[in-house]
Amino acid sequence: MKTSVTVLSLVLLIGACVANAQQGKRTIKSGVFTAAQAKSGESAYQTNCASCHGSDLHATDAEAPDLTESIFQFGWKGKTVAEVLEQIRSAMPLDQPRSLDDQTYLDILVFIFQFNGAPSGNQKLEPNLPALREIVVEPPK
Repeated sequence: MKTSVTVLSLVLLIGACVANAQQGKRTIKSGVFTAAQAKSGESAYQTNCASCHGSDLHATDAEAPDLTESIFQFGWKGKTVAEVLEQIRSAMPLDQPRSLDDQTYLDILVFIFQFNGAPSGNQKLEPNLPALREIVVEPPK
């Protein structure tokens, strides 16, 4: 009996620690980028992404995913901004992955967040991977 109480206490303690760690992370809903950064990202998006993903983020290419609400629900939800950034950098543009600088990739991602309803804030989001690992992607709406 004493062992099961000890094990239960340990499980509860670990669960509380995990919950506290997740609560400490910000989400894209907490204003983690500026409106100017999203505007810059929109320009870069239209130049580098719109031919496949559509100027309105609704894919024009049958193989390209829409970058609207469904991408958050089925692809990015629960990932960190760092994880999504790496996913995009390593695959896009399809014909030249990693051809843009990190800030441009991040600005494009910020534009996608804002287009889908994430609010802007007062501080530009920088391509600092440790900091980006602390921001979780959640559906903005």
